[in-house]
Amino acid sequence: MPKDSRARTLAVRKVMEETGLPYNRAAHRLDHTTGAPNAPVPTGQLSVTPFLLSCTVPADADRREVAQALADQLHTLRRESTGEEYEGRADVIVPARSWFPDPHLPGYAEALLLVHAWAVRPWDRPGEADAVVTDFYTVAKSWLIHRYPAVPAAAGHPGALPLGQKRANALAAGAEFTAHTAGEHAGLPEGWEDQIAARRSTRAFDMDRQGDLAGWTWDDQTAAAGVVDGVRLVPNVRGGAEKTSAAVTLPLPPHQPVDIDSGPPRPYRVVDQSFQGWYRRSGDGQYDADRGHARGLETMEYEDLDAARGPLRPVVPPTAEESAAVKAALAGAGRKAAATLLVAIFRLVEKDARNRRTAGAKNWLTAGREGSHESASLDRLAWDVGADLSEKPKRYDAAAVAELVRVIEGWVSGPDRYTEVAANLAGLFGDVADEAGGWTAVADRYLQRHQRVGHPDHVVEAVQLYLMSQSTTFFA
Repeated sequence: MPKDSRARTLAVRKVMEETGLPYNRAAHRLDHTTGAPNAPVPTGQLSVTPFLLSCTVPADADRREVAQALADQLHTLRRESTGEEYEGRADVIVPARSWFPDPHLPGYAEALLLVHAWAVRPWDRPGEADAVVTDFYTVAKSWLIHRYPAVPAAAGHPGALPLGQKRANALAAGAEFTAHTAGEHAGLPEGWEDQIAARRSTRAFDMDRQGDLAGWTWDDQTAAAGVVDGVRLVPNVRGGAEKTSAAVTLPLPPHQPVDIDSGPPRPYRVVDQSFQGWYRRSGDGQYDADRGHARGLETMEYEDLDAARGPLRPVVPPTAEESAAVKAALAGAGRKAAATLLVAIFRLVEKDARNRRTAGAKNWLTAGREGSHESASLDRLAWDVGADLSEKPKRYDAAAVAELVRVIEGWVSGPDRYTEVAANLAGLFGDVADEAGGWTAVADRYLQRHQRVGHPDHVVEAVQLYLMSQSTTFFA
């Protein structure tokens, strides 16, 4: 490899002195701030990332209009950590039976929208997939808050939920309507049209027939790592965009800054000794606390965070043995499975409340992804439904409750790791439900809709939206 010229070397060293960056990172920054003619032009692949957007909207809102208006907003993304802007496009899908009356806000509905977010990015860059979803979500959230200012922040919306392609396909297959970015941004950047047209030509973006163009999927091995309310997407090493001739490599905008940490990899999420969750920022690798602004917690380098609030525990997925134990307990409970899990959750949040009063520990069960929609649902349903069920022993399997409590306590109390609770439980429950044949096979008659005796429909719907949020059969 030819050596840099003396002038370039001096310029790189000046950047090193000003920023403290190592030589390679300083060289990248110099190239992308000065537009050096000999610098390689960064390239990326056109790819699509699916995620589920939950939001609260007026019950009488026109679904097609909401989906179209949102899609029209998702054309220019801005990365807050670096100031970079880049083009995007979105397909916003309204799945069948995905809007339900909000039990806490009369006149409003809890809406689910499936978003396929398109962009040309250097997807192999560490943290890039996380950052892209964050960028799209940030625009969507800003628009929703501006459009529906009457929705209280306490509603917990909007939120983003990670979806694997299989589950995204199941949602899209029964879509009521699909909106595409239109208006003055209806035209596509050069090189995009054929690729996107090929993907849109098949219902539900069938990955098997289209060669897995998306190239990014939810990986069970990193299911606990989050970025936007728990969103975490990773390269699909089993067959991603890099393995298909349908993928297209295009130049990235010349102003794209590259700021990649060349040091040892750090965990994306960690939990400190006080059960406070922290996540690594995409731009500079520093760590922000969940709800850190409200709690007066500043951004910190990993080493400083470990020294001040350690020992830190990385947030990791459950082991295969733990997952098998949870699924076995739920499967053994049969039609009592839903009630059994709700009772187990209640026992745990009740203990969490005692911990807060005695030991001062907070967020015992939610530190892995405190701001996620699932974590909010877990806490709310535990008190609203699980507490009532716990007094009706005929509705749940006591042995299965004990086993679930044992496993989940291990997830959150291990000395060298922490496993996110809410989304992992929903994922495992969804797997059991799918294998059993759907909701009717894992919930008793009192947790079915339209029953003369049992829980009101809005309660059943809230339970289903959490427990079946990662099921392939619920929306099929």
